[in-house]
Amino acid sequence: MSNVIIFPTATLLNNQRRLYEGIKDTIHKLRKGGNTIVFMSHDKSNFTEIINEFDFAKLAFRRDVREVIKADENRTFIIVGSSDDDLFIASSRKVILLNPLWSDVQEEKAVKYGLGVKSPELLFKIIQIIENQSTWFYSLEVDNKTKVYSLTSANTMGAGYSQSELEIVEGFRRVLKEGDKKYFNVLQLHFLASIINNQEFKEVDIWAIMPSSDIELNDACWELKERARLVMGKQKKEPLFIRHTTTTKSRTMTEKDRLYCGRHFETININPQYSKSLKNKTICVIDDYLTNGTSFETLRNLLYSLGVKKIIFVSLGRFKKKNGIEYYKQDYRITGDVFGNSYKYDLLAEKNISGRYNLEARTEIKELHDILHK
Repeated sequence: MSNVIIFPTATLLNNQRRLYEGIKDTIHKLRKGGNTIVFMSHDKSNFTEIINEFDFAKLAFRRDVREVIKADENRTFIIVGSSDDDLFIASSRKVILLNPLWSDVQEEKAVKYGLGVKSPELLFKIIQIIENQSTWFYSLEVDNKTKVYSLTSANTMGAGYSQSELEIVEGFRRVLKEGDKKYFNVLQLHFLASIINNQEFKEVDIWAIMPSSDIELNDACWELKERARLVMGKQKKEPLFIRHTTTTKSRTMTEKDRLYCGRHFETININPQYSKSLKNKTICVIDDYLTNGTSFETLRNLLYSLGVKKIIFVSLGRFKKKNGIEYYKQDYRITGDVFGNSYKYDLLAEKNISGRYNLEARTEIKELHDILHK
């Protein structure tokens, strides 16, 4: 490990000015693992009674922490805090906020947008995952302006899947399709750990989600998008894409019928609030599952028509097929007003393209499974 872990006073000491149970051992383990430990407070005298126990810790005024992070941007910083000010510091410097649920201080925004950690013991394991997770299950370069990443396998059939992996994959499906919250924090950890150390995501200007087949937003994708937006310090919150008319669900269609983008073009437009915000910008779009790429190709063509600089598509799950269409790239000529619902589209070229599967990413599922059951 080589992270910089920042602990505010309220994460270390309870209302009686005593160390929380387990925090001492966890900090020593983090230090032994090569992390730099920073104690943060408005008043450094708050640590007088414990600094001898942690003589390796650096002390920092809260007002100076942003500059400390800015001065060493090549390292991974993590704030373990539960105040709204902790969240503000994290989002202004694009670092992850872990919310210590053991702390007596639990402020609204930090609770809503931080990643909740049940105990100091679990904190150590989560930081290990953030440090080590760097692989995506699937990656594809569509062209020189667009990349696709998939977080996990979406398959639950066939040989080679462990019981823990099947449990997590099925749990993620229930989060995304049924709103089951049991696995949401684990999915959030997996997602944020995958983007936090990737420079590409730090360059994103606007975060968005793919609209559902109906006119409602996918709550889980929206929450993940909001956490990524705040971690990366971006302000624009409004949906980038609007589904103005319900479309047929892909699972009820034949593969040939759902392959082309027309049904999405007929029912999606770009939010007019972004009419002056997209040119030369980097956009990240999150969706639940990737099968043939039709949803992403719809959005890629719409965004290209507005002169965006770069697009990153992230699916939380990827269905892997043994044969047939993997990702169907489609290039369209878009004419008319894409901020309304009367633009036209003409197919110019189409082809099946292939990306890279990395089965090593599946091994991380076991660690996520262990976290869920601790």
